[in-house]
Amino acid sequence: MKKFISKVILFLIGLVILDQLVGIGARYLVGHSKGGDTGLNNYICNQMEEECIIFGSSRGMHHYDPNIITDSLGMSCWNCSLDGNGIILMYGRYKMLSARYTPKILIYDVQTSFDLLEGDNHKYLGGIRYYYDRQGIDTIFWNVDKTERFKMMSNCYRYNSQWLQLISDNIHSLQSDDKGYRPMDKTMIYKPKKTQLKEEEYKYDSLKFYYLERLVKECKAKGTQLVFAISPQYASHNDDVYKPLKEICNRYQVPLLNHYCDKDFVDNSDYFYDSVHMNRTGATKYTKMLVGELRAIRNSKSHIS
Repeated sequence: MKKFISKVILFLIGLVILDQLVGIGARYLVGHSKGGDTGLNNYICNQMEEECIIFGSSRGMHHYDPNIITDSLGMSCWNCSLDGNGIILMYGRYKMLSARYTPKILIYDVQTSFDLLEGDNHKYLGGIRYYYDRQGIDTIFWNVDKTERFKMMSNCYRYNSQWLQLISDNIHSLQSDDKGYRPMDKTMIYKPKKTQLKEEEYKYDSLKFYYLERLVKECKAKGTQLVFAISPQYASHNDDVYKPLKEICNRYQVPLLNHYCDKDFVDNSDYFYDSVHMNRTGATKYTKMLVGELRAIRNSKSHIS
């Protein structure tokens, strides 16, 4: 019996040592990654000092050209949007970058699925998993799932299935010519069927709204001018789903640039790559239009220069 217990103890000690070695190796690869998603995350969280930053999902990534904003407003700009992600990830990114410096303006493109409505919030943790030990990041995990408090104690869990990605991101360099903007160069050639949820079918996510309000409050506290934006979506003529966002903007006096149903865009397929995303032509026109509105906001806020 004593031999069995001794073997079990030695086995557990071996697992702990292995887990620690996994953590040491993975943290080294994360810290030295220059390319891919890891390198981009490192740049945004650890190095970026652009005056204007853009948050959002794939719609944010494809719809806002930082070069146009820089040329028009004379402010350095970077698009920090990430495909398939929303406020839970973006709030974590703001926590980390704002610990280093204060952006002058944050443009947040709000998308219903990732920022307002219910869904699987676990998937948004991937982009901040490597930064779990940073101040304020751990509580995001716990609010999504209380069991993450215990799971994240294991390095094997934290870096599970990430080794090939980390090795690749250490080999390749960061491609940043477009400052995070990824334009779509094709034009939609089909007529998609639009499905519109009825108002009684909206299932809003209280955790997402919690972090939207936290972002609003922290931007105000730090002096970052937050601007919520809703970019055009093909054949959209009803924005009722955004009603709670409008209420937040009214409550906290946050500018909302709402072009979701903008007739100059939504009925013209030439501006769209698919039913959800604009192509380069649409994004260029939209960004040029937006800078006029941003300039008006900037001029009305003497602390933005």
